[in-house]
Amino acid sequence: FVFISIQLFATREKPISNIANSAKPLQATNRFSHSDISSPYEQIFVVERLPAYQKKKSPEAQQIEKTISPTDRICFVHVGKSGGSTVGCALGFGLHCYNNTKMMDGLLPRRTTNMFHADCYDCYDESANFLFVVRNPLERIKSAFLYERPYGINWLKNNYPQYYERRKAFYMDCPFRFLEDWVQIGLLGKTGSRGSKYAVSEECQEIARHAVWGTRRYPEHLYFNYQFHLEGLPENAKVLTIRNEHLMNDWNQIEQYIGGEKDILTPENAEAAFPVINKKNMTKDPSVRIDPYSSPKYLSDESTHALCRHLCNEIVSYKKILRRSLNLNHLQIEESITELRESCGKYADYEEGDCHYDMPDIKGKLLNFRGYVDKVQLEAVEGHKQRLENPLPPSKRIIGTEEEQEEKDLLMDDDAYPLPYSL
Repeated sequence: FVFISIQLFATREKPISNIANSAKPLQATNRFSHSDISSPYEQIFVVERLPAYQKKKSPEAQQIEKTISPTDRICFVHVGKSGGSTVGCALGFGLHCYNNTKMMDGLLPRRTTNMFHADCYDCYDESANFLFVVRNPLERIKSAFLYERPYGINWLKNNYPQYYERRKAFYMDCPFRFLEDWVQIGLLGKTGSRGSKYAVSEECQEIARHAVWGTRRYPEHLYFNYQFHLEGLPENAKVLTIRNEHLMNDWNQIEQYIGGEKDILTPENAEAAFPVINKKNMTKDPSVRIDPYSSPKYLSDESTHALCRHLCNEIVSYKKILRRSLNLNHLQIEESITELRESCGKYADYEEGDCHYDMPDIKGKLLNFRGYVDKVQLEAVEGHKQRLENPLPPSKRIIGTEEEQEEKDLLMDDDAYPLPYSL
């Protein structure tokens, strides 16, 4: 790896050199943030801007943000396809919230001011707590696979040019259009839904393995996994966790733990507080029309076992998060592991060192994408210079009658279950 300090890099860029060489210490510009609070992300990548989804949306939330000191703040750790967009919108962040800009009542949304998501770490290392939203690792990876599956090559090139090469290599150059085929062909070396039409190539098998391990970047939500977000935390970070399957109960427990109102969420207000969002409209996906399996998330027992085997280290990281969580007791942790046993069997009980594959060494990945104030890879700086602030998604369109819309919703990938699960 080539390591350089931010200050050294700054001297090579004329627009920044005057700042770096001035008498005052280097400060984050925060020129794209809603408030005048410095952005930790912009302190790490001084030539980059904070994406819109990382910011609080409503004017009220932006004003509250200014009143919370860094040591009282909570960092929201958003692991993709774990239900985090739903929770993030309730916390007041942009994400995939459509026109919903209202932050929920309570102490937790007020104090959760910053976010760590994928390659955008915008949190204070001295934050009071780091708030995870987690979900059964097998269900998360199923949802991630379908969420990023492109409609077609031209659609992918036109709509997501920044992801074109990686997604094309995974979904199109290899025969991984369906979950079952990804596992059967890629992980087990067998034929998939099209029988002998597809020869098993060593290259595609390698792509399949590295994608599920999170060691090479193909689908984004597979690459930026539990291990990445857990190991990206500062040393001795204090963790809080909302389990997707027990969302309402865990939210209430955390709210009370940090000094807020007891049972602030009730069965009556939870549905409105947590609308299911960030679905992929499967009715537009051509793969659905030619899917030979009973449902988009179909996996045979053999494939489920194989995928859990390759997910073993990710399951270990998932359990590490649960066990570090200050708001969860032993019975709640065991409850989630018991639920995982129902789908992944013995792999739910494997610990680090028990898996068939070593825990990946992701030091370079963290330096490249998480970034640190005192050092960052040159490749990371150059890569972040090319990124643009993500536009907010359009508001959801309702098409046809209520019955027709309900039928369409049944085909939408919505993180596997309706939220909140605990109702």
